[in-house]
Amino acid sequence: MPRTYAIFSAQYLPHVGGVETFTANLARQLVSGGDGVCVVTSACEGVPEVETQADGVRVVRLPSLRLMGGRLPLSRHGARERSLLSAVSGLGVDRVLVNTRFYGTSVTGLRFARWLGLPAVLLDHGSAWLTFGRGDALDAAARAWERRMTARVVSLGATFAGISEKSAAWLSTFGITTSLVIPNAIDAASFRGESSGRDFRAELGIPGEATLVAFVGRLAPEKGPERLLRAVRELGEGYVAVLAGDGALRDRLARDLPANAHLVGNLGHPDLSALLSQADAFCLPTRSEGFCTSLLEAGAWGVPCVVPDVGGAREVLCQGHDTLGCITPDREHATMAEGVRRVAASWTPARSRELRAHVGRDLSWAQAARALERAFAQAERG
Repeated sequence: MPRTYAIFSAQYLPHVGGVETFTANLARQLVSGGDGVCVVTSACEGVPEVETQADGVRVVRLPSLRLMGGRLPLSRHGARERSLLSAVSGLGVDRVLVNTRFYGTSVTGLRFARWLGLPAVLLDHGSAWLTFGRGDALDAAARAWERRMTARVVSLGATFAGISEKSAAWLSTFGITTSLVIPNAIDAASFRGESSGRDFRAELGIPGEATLVAFVGRLAPEKGPERLLRAVRELGEGYVAVLAGDGALRDRLARDLPANAHLVGNLGHPDLSALLSQADAFCLPTRSEGFCTSLLEAGAWGVPCVVPDVGGAREVLCQGHDTLGCITPDREHATMAEGVRRVAASWTPARSRELRAHVGRDLSWAQAARALERAFAQAERG
């Protein structure tokens, strides 16, 4: 039976991020299956307050103040917000999905569900404390904020789910017990098909016999790009790292870049697909993830991943008792180097095909939509 979903998310496209991309892809999957979707998000300069996009997803942007360069939207409650939410209620919403625990939009979404007597699922996208990477009073304040906001959303009675098994387990930190997972996903065939064909080996002068190790992510301490550079320095001749992304560490990394490493900046999806199609390994020494999209993208090309045991690693790389890549015990540079050596020496075309098949079959958006249905079935049972 077709349903109408209101998906509350603090940020949405054109603002780009993991939660935004997840929301957009899940919404498209639901619409393609005959459901209605209205994404309720924060106001964004230069885009309409209310619109129905070409993919059939309706978007309503609530009044907000945008702090930290737009990364932290703060809700502006008042008559206009009430009017917009009333219009959303008039769409005949059956279910409310809320992304993350710690934004004002999350509280607004759960109050909206309670006001209409609708089942609500809160999907958490984290698996560790919020951090600014400095270990100072700012991080302590972020932790206190996270505890406070989590207590507020718990009081509003949502059914909780995690974006990965690690994310679901992390919720126990706040006294929340759930086994529900609504996983991140990928259209693997489409991702491969959109490759630009850009030849990074030729462009960067990487010999054909060299092991190309790709990194995709923000150049920030929590993602560990400096650890990868130390690892390839240790690996030495025969290994070349290509880091795609930008961030606060870029200038520092560029000043001390090993001869066998390249920074290529942010890449659009076509170029990113092309890079991963040429990679021999993917390495991400990250501190934590909800469910890393880059793992899915590497897996879509059958590239062996070397990554700590963070959110999404087991879903992408583990098949029964077999691990199609290397899940490391820590993110130290020596551990990363050993993991890259191991997969480079043992990887075969057959294992690449097995990884591609697993990601395409088991981590599709259709599977994510089925997991969403299971979560709401539990929410509706109370």
